Amino acid sequence: MNRLKISVLFTLCCAINFVTGASTMSPKINSDNTVTFRLYAPDADDVYLKGSLVPAKKKLGIFSKDGKIEMEQEDDSGYWTYTTGVLPSEFYTYYYEVDEDKTTDPENPYKVRDIADTLSCFVIRGGIADDYVDRQTVRGSVRKVWYPSSLDGMKRRRMTVYLPAGYDSLEQRRFPVLYLLHGSGGDEDAWEGCGRAVQILDNLIAEGRCKPMIVVMPNGNVDLAAAPGSDPDNPDKKPSAMNTSSMLGRIESVFVDEIVDFVDNNYRTINDKAHRGIAGLSLGGLHTLFISLNNPEKFDYIGLFSAQTTNALNDKRIESIQEIGEVWKELKSSLPFIGGGSLDKKISSLTSDKLSIYDDMDRKLKVQFSTAPKLYYIAVGKDDFVKKLNDDLRLRLDEGGYKYYYNETDGGHTWENWRKYLVDFLPRIF
Repeated sequence: MNRLKISVLFTLCCAINFVTGASTMSPKINSDNTVTFRLYAPDADDVYLKGSLVPAKKKLGIFSKDGKIEMEQEDDSGYWTYTTGVLPSEFYTYYYEVDEDKTTDPENPYKVRDIADTLSCFVIRGGIADDYVDRQTVRGSVRKVWYPSSLDGMKRRRMTVYLPAGYDSLEQRRFPVLYLLHGSGGDEDAWEGCGRAVQILDNLIAEGRCKPMIVVMPNGNVDLAAAPGSDPDNPDKKPSAMNTSSMLGRIESVFVDEIVDFVDNNYRTINDKAHRGIAGLSLGGLHTLFISLNNPEKFDYIGLFSAQTTNALNDKRIESIQEIGEVWKELKSSLPFIGGGSLDKKISSLTSDKLSIYDDMDRKLKVQFSTAPKLYYIAVGKDDFVKKLNDDLRLRLDEGGYKYYYNETDGGHTWENWRKYLVDFLPRIF
């Protein structure tokens, strides 16, 4: 058998493994939905399995410490193994820790990036994860698109655009648009990778479970124009999960003018409120909440998935910070030599007038719900550290008599929940 045939056969076997669970490689998905992991590390002293299939150990503040499972060494073979209990249907990510060094599974060709980490992945079929795999022969297309931007002196930023099957052939047809936003540390690849948004859309649209739509997944990280390695101007810059600079109103203030208008001008959209939605997870939920609040005429469908509903600044704090900004501007006009440095940039970013995006929330809610959105969707897990924030938002909505749909699930601040929320949200819009 020549090398080309061997390569094709290997690729085909890998695809069968990922979609059906059949495998002779690591991980091996057994017939009872237990999974066997096997790693060759003959010189290792300790090998641990970590990932979404391993329960978190304990909470450290708002975060959880990753759980880990010690793997067993086979006699004299150099292999370390572990077999799980029965796993429910899900899209799983994992990695190995070999003598405290992190590594993906060399026997598994399927990988996904989450913020700055590359993880191996596999699927257990027979349930919710059936929506997370490629099952359709006719699929939508995905494009990586650069658009002009004024954000922080950047000339351009990148977004991911999903076009439903038939978009190119149905030249007269126009489509509704969903703007789907990622969480802190994410970028325009996040929903496509860990979120499995493309597979979810292909499957739900093909089966008539949701309307065909354009889905725009922009980069909401103000510090990066594009995903790591995709920006030729900053090829080595890495994302951080603690992305506080994206919580200062800068994304929200330019979103409609730079992203929505670009999409309407370059794709066959139905350009009105009734055919436009916006949804986001965590930090993307913060962006969704305040983009929709400040542009009440633009979005009829709003989805908050484990949303961060505040950047910790109330109206009085915002007013005080803006007063500091005015004093700093006056000081710079009197002493020009203090402008332009790192301190000036820091103070200017923290005291920006864009913080007004977050103020006067009660008045903005009243305006927004005077012509109420067709769907205001809130979803959060019982163990999510932002649940209290979401409870407070719901209380605020209840006090105003504003209608919303609430989906409370098990679990916490995880992709397992956010994928489920997307599957639940899509059939409700348009």
